[in-house]
Amino acid sequence: MNFLWQTFETRRNLLKSLVKHDSITHSEGERTFPYFLKEQYLKLDYFKNNNEQVILQPTGDGRHAVLAYYKAPKTKKTLICISHLDTVGIDDYSEYKSEAFDMDNITDIFREDDKYLSSNAKEDLSSDNYLFGRGSMDMKTGLMIHMSLIEKAIQESWDINIIVVSVPDEEVESLGMHKAVERINQIRKEDNLEIALHLNSEPTFSQAENDANHYVYSGTIGKIMPSALCYGKETHVGQPLNGISSNYIQSFINSKMEYSNLFKEHYKSEVTPLPVSLMSRDIKDHYDVQTPFRTVALYNVFLFNRNAEDVFTIFNDVVKDAVSICEKTFQDKLKSEGFNKNISINVLSYKELKDLAIKEFGEAHIKYVIKEVIEQIHDERAQSIEITDRFMHMLKGLGPSVITFFAPPYYPAAHSSEDPFIDEIVETVSDLSLSKFNRVSKRQYFFNGISDLSYAKYRLDDLGFESYINQTPVFNESYFIPFNDIKEISAPVINIGPIGKDAHQVTERINMKSAFEEIPTIIEQVIKKHLL
Repeated sequence: MNFLWQTFETRRNLLKSLVKHDSITHSEGERTFPYFLKEQYLKLDYFKNNNEQVILQPTGDGRHAVLAYYKAPKTKKTLICISHLDTVGIDDYSEYKSEAFDMDNITDIFREDDKYLSSNAKEDLSSDNYLFGRGSMDMKTGLMIHMSLIEKAIQESWDINIIVVSVPDEEVESLGMHKAVERINQIRKEDNLEIALHLNSEPTFSQAENDANHYVYSGTIGKIMPSALCYGKETHVGQPLNGISSNYIQSFINSKMEYSNLFKEHYKSEVTPLPVSLMSRDIKDHYDVQTPFRTVALYNVFLFNRNAEDVFTIFNDVVKDAVSICEKTFQDKLKSEGFNKNISINVLSYKELKDLAIKEFGEAHIKYVIKEVIEQIHDERAQSIEITDRFMHMLKGLGPSVITFFAPPYYPAAHSSEDPFIDEIVETVSDLSLSKFNRVSKRQYFFNGISDLSYAKYRLDDLGFESYINQTPVFNESYFIPFNDIKEISAPVINIGPIGKDAHQVTERINMKSAFEEIPTIIEQVIKKHLL
């Protein structure tokens, strides 16, 4: 048999070629990479003869997801293999930016100039078992492994359908995965497929600096962004107590939100990271001596089992508590300065604000405002802020107010940690790692690097999607998650990937033995034991 990608050396060469074709999110390389990838698949006779089974799925903005579909001889049982083709940027490589995608060159450069390398990275470099380069870890190695896997399935006529999916935009908003999910569901319906497993191969994250263990993940962490627009009362800085600064209001919310234990979730021995602000600023567009009266903050909250409704309820309680303290503190300040007036700050959800705006101005006008904002602004977070801000301008009679809403993106938590089928696979991975490669493989319940597995499994008890839809200003406008398609393709999820280190850092690197020998062998054996 004429295999292309079944040896240590040929897998390494394939990875080098995938990395060399740069595909930074929103770059020209990301737009051209799917065509390059299709060319690689068409080197296999199966896809030469069935080229319609290498599908370029448009995302609607000039980019494409790639789906390579091997049809089984008999069964309807199906494995979905998920990876992403985009990478983060390369500014961190400084004077070596031009070599960031050449794995051999950048590795050799670091041998000559190791100023960017930590002590651990220097050790890995001297071991000759690591290759460096942007995309080496996150995550073109996972794509390479899936390409090797589908080639083996074709050559040995495995009786399982395999769809290898590689998507753009994972590093930003996962538009590629959203569109891929829709196409996967279309194929599922057309061919009556039964999806048995969603397999991602994001690389493992070391748990300590010299951690040589491998990790298998039976789920992926969720991420959501509850947000607040604070609307104060403007005044001249020479008469500060004639109004109330929105920055002042926001400071109370921020002190309650950042690092709040209220959002911490536990699952067995694992804990979500605490929430932090990803943006907190007033939205004045120029300097003057008017006090700020519009301030916005976007918070990152991680999820294990909570849904959007759960988070929004807690968030609103935090905001109301913070606003109550703000009112009392400011009231005391007014009294001490001789002002005889009361301060009252409203707290409304985006849906409540929008309903008030519709009642006052009519639904047609509100739809027009939203459409106008989306045409003028391209970033979904900025759109969400602007829409909320415009509604507050229209309803300025509300007075000082805080509007709570969600800003994209949303990654629901997804896990199969209590599924006996996944338990068996985890055990197989652990046994094979130790017996064949003398490597310890440990289980973690949630992949903490955020992944597109979030859109591969639907929680039947999750009624929180409706809350997200209602409280996200741009949902069904410029931002969309195909919740119904997710529900229909839902299946157990697992992440079995190679050992890598330093994702999104200049020292990003991949362990060659893990990538080119261990994980391809382990995944093949998992499929033969549990899916064939």
